[in-house]
Amino acid sequence: MTFNFARRHAAFVAFLIGASVATTARAADDDSTPISVLIGDAVAEYEAGHYQEARALFRQAHEKSPTARTLRGIGMASFELRDYVEATRALTGSLRDTRRPLTAEQKRHAEALLARAHTFVGRFTMKLKPAGSSLFVDGHPAELEPDGMLLLAFGRHQLSLRCSSCAPTEKDEEINVAGGERREIELALAPAPLPTAADTTGGAGTGTAGGATVGIVSPPGGADTTVERSNAHIWLAGLAGAAALGAGGSALWWREEQQELDLCTRAMNSGTGGSCTGRGEVEDRRKIAIGATIGLGAVAVVSAAFAAILWSRPDKPESSTTNNVACGFGKNSVSCAFHF
Repeated sequence: MTFNFARRHAAFVAFLIGASVATTARAADDDSTPISVLIGDAVAEYEAGHYQEARALFRQAHEKSPTARTLRGIGMASFELRDYVEATRALTGSLRDTRRPLTAEQKRHAEALLARAHTFVGRFTMKLKPAGSSLFVDGHPAELEPDGMLLLAFGRHQLSLRCSSCAPTEKDEEINVAGGERREIELALAPAPLPTAADTTGGAGTGTAGGATVGIVSPPGGADTTVERSNAHIWLAGLAGAAALGAGGSALWWREEQQELDLCTRAMNSGTGGSCTGRGEVEDRRKIAIGATIGLGAVAVVSAAFAAILWSRPDKPESSTTNNVACGFGKNSVSCAFHF
């Protein structure tokens, strides 16, 4: 990374001579004095090995009077600081800038230094999707070159693609830059899905449940829901009636099994030596009958309550709130949900 001391010293002597000539030629101009002082101080700091200070002074001089030679000074100091991306940019600019262009010796020196800087910098063509997304490098906004290339110094870097209208909104990728490579990097994020009908109408529409289509019985926005509400209440009333009949039948079964169990118990307690060989089976049937009676009775009560609620609601259409009944069909099962 170091150069022959004699060559570098000769280059800076030429640099100082150029600065001195410029100062003499423009001595009558008061604005030239601060520039010459800045450049002189920058060169002195560089020769002393104070590269941070030298670059800062070269930058100040470039802001006041930008030339190819101030860019060369920035590039040289950046190279010594191992800021190879900045060195590449400044040295490239110095070779192209026509404002006080470099001498032949300065140009050869800048070209040699730029070639060395290229060995420590990777050049990447970025393909970003969607087009409006933002690229960050190590947490900071990426700075692309005029030709769209991304320059990265050798080492590990984290690239981040951010897009507020995508899902997810950010994608990170780590890359290891070896230096000197040129390649293409593609980063893409998928656009967020558009809102569904259920999202925009508060639950009305269609969806899926358990792999089967779910139908919502209530159209949005002021459609007449009287027929759907009436059908729901009739189905619930019928279910309540069927459950009540089933509960009555199981209650009779429960009574018969209880009577048989009582007869068996009396025979065993009569003192005549009687026995009841099927007592265990009778007790099992009695328990089943009790469970069926209680379960069917609960279904009848709940169904009747829902039917009464639907029946008592007004028949007029509702514009903002609708009665929704959603049913899903899965494997060997049917499930319904009610929204009031």
